Amino acid sequence: MNKAFPLSLIAIAVSLNAQTGYSEEQSQPGNTAPTIPASATTAIEEIIVEGEALSAVKTLRIKPDIINQPDSAAVLKALPGANINSNGPITGIAQYRGLFGDRVAVTMENEAVLGGGPNAMDTPLSYAPPLLLKSIALSPGIASVSDSQESIGGLIQAELDRGNFAETRDATISGDLATRYGSIDDGSNSAAKVIAANNQHKLAILASFDEGSDAETGDGKTLRDSGYQRERYDLSYGWQNDASEAEVSLGKLETSNTGTPSLPMDIIDIDTDMANFNGATQLNGATLRTRMGYRHVYHLMDNFSLRSNSNNMSFRATEAIGQQFTWGASLEFPIGDDSLTLGIDSAETIHDAVITNPNNPAFRVQNFADAERDIYGFFSQWRGMRGDWELEAGVRYNHVDMDSGEVSVTGGMPAGGQLANDFNNANRDQNFDNIDIVLKASRPLNDSTDFNIGLGRKNRAPSYQELYLWLPMQSTGGLADGRTYIGNLDLDSETNHEITLGLDWSAGDFYANGQIFFRKVDDFIQGTPSTNTTANMLAMMMGGQAPLQFNNIDAELYGLDGRYGMLVNDNWRLDGVLSYVRGEDTDNNDNLYRLAPLNNRLTLTWEQDKLSANLESVLYASQSKTASYNDEQKSAGYGLLNFYSQYQISSDLRINAGIENLLDKDYVDHLTGYNRNGDSDIAVGDRLPGRGRNFFVSVALSL
Repeated sequence: MNKAFPLSLIAIAVSLNAQTGYSEEQSQPGNTAPTIPASATTAIEEIIVEGEALSAVKTLRIKPDIINQPDSAAVLKALPGANINSNGPITGIAQYRGLFGDRVAVTMENEAVLGGGPNAMDTPLSYAPPLLLKSIALSPGIASVSDSQESIGGLIQAELDRGNFAETRDATISGDLATRYGSIDDGSNSAAKVIAANNQHKLAILASFDEGSDAETGDGKTLRDSGYQRERYDLSYGWQNDASEAEVSLGKLETSNTGTPSLPMDIIDIDTDMANFNGATQLNGATLRTRMGYRHVYHLMDNFSLRSNSNNMSFRATEAIGQQFTWGASLEFPIGDDSLTLGIDSAETIHDAVITNPNNPAFRVQNFADAERDIYGFFSQWRGMRGDWELEAGVRYNHVDMDSGEVSVTGGMPAGGQLANDFNNANRDQNFDNIDIVLKASRPLNDSTDFNIGLGRKNRAPSYQELYLWLPMQSTGGLADGRTYIGNLDLDSETNHEITLGLDWSAGDFYANGQIFFRKVDDFIQGTPSTNTTANMLAMMMGGQAPLQFNNIDAELYGLDGRYGMLVNDNWRLDGVLSYVRGEDTDNNDNLYRLAPLNNRLTLTWEQDKLSANLESVLYASQSKTASYNDEQKSAGYGLLNFYSQYQISSDLRINAGIENLLDKDYVDHLTGYNRNGDSDIAVGDRLPGRGRNFFVSVALSL
């Protein structure tokens, strides 16, 4: 944990869990603007705005410490343009500027994060419990081609806190303990870190334990299926010398008896094994970076263990297995005052999913059978300065190879058997060749204002669900709209053409910065009414509603987002985050699904000596621009007040306490899914309300 609180570096900062937030900006050459901060929505040690040397890229990096929710994805609401689609207490799906799911790249330790379930129950950030996080970073605007293989909707990078090397050869042992309790779900979160290190070797052991019960809404209703249990372990060894560094880590995640009320099943078990290697070395002025990762996920889910189900013949259990192997290498070398990076990377994944009924041994559906999705990429990226302009240009080529084994169904579903035969007789070996191009530029306009522009062409090949979902099902990567879908073997890759324009301004005690953006997505993949008569007949027989089929359409997204604030005096400051996005299906004159409405967060912070307090206003407008293609409901606007406080007892001990939803407001977050649990106080088909008043307290101790 960071023990330093350098107030001399602060102009303005924000914290929501009564943890003071700080912001630093590395200025571009010629820019003498003062430091400016970023607003936050959870407990934060630091929010840093980073500008890399010889780079037009800036990174918004959150360093959380004690977070008042079990889902790390919740911290994304602190960042302009970012939000989460919540399907359960630890199942938050990252959203950025209207795109979400597989369209937003999420990495940990430089590796893509594999989700084992076909409905995104184990979302990427669920593998990074809040108390073990070192940081979550967002690349505003268009992600660089060197940072991720497929990042059509942006890039989010998570990093665990495995400690630092010591400064001398003498070995040191340090550690951290943290615990938190929340009243709304009787939730407890605890973590321990032990780091043994000198200036060359570092051994880190991390462990966290999270559990909670069903939460309540503002009007006293119980959110059934909102309890959770999760354990996370991590063992790593790092080595460094003057020219090289390397780290190898082994991790394990165990999630059990965790509700996902927006989905047709709950998490009974997720058992994931992880291994990663990252290395870098200096070679005659060049930097060689290598990485390798492996993940294996076993995922069991069902619709009868946690939620009530009185119909034995409708019992369903799904066993899903996912496996992923990734690797990459890049060489960055100087060309005069510029730099050029050449790289290669790969991600090979395979998924299986089998659906059964424990009351009917004859019933068995091979939902996905050895569904493979392999990406092989090559990229080149140049960065340099030309006058006052800071420039970046990159190009990437990805070859995506996809295939599937033969599927099957037994147990009295003749129509399902016909669909299986049709799928097995079709050409399941699909290949996609995509080229990404990114151009970025920034420059100071004067001493207080910077200008930036980004142009990009990004691609995403279909997911294995979009391509190989042969039977009308809700295995849709967490769409959570209650509709059944079927895949499409004729899908094309999505192609996103994007432009961003931004300004960063600060003068005296005031600051404001942000971007406007426009995205034109050709061949956007979404559900449209199915024309498969067999699938339609089967879906009508099973659920009374025809399925949607994944098809290519054209879409546009545009909006703006940014941060603003002011330093009132030595003890008071004010910070805000504003986000707006609009998404349209231009083929069908419709709106895109599950987009966050206009929202603003404004935090008033007071701090003096070892004590600080924060009062936060959260405002969301109504959302009437909803997607008719999947019967998306409109939502009303709402406002919340949150209060947080912190007492830094010593350099090693900190206590946080606060109240979320201070007025116990009954409200509905538009990005929350629809209730699927018939045993709940919430009607089936209604959007799930937000959590009511929550008193929490947390303690962090450095050893």
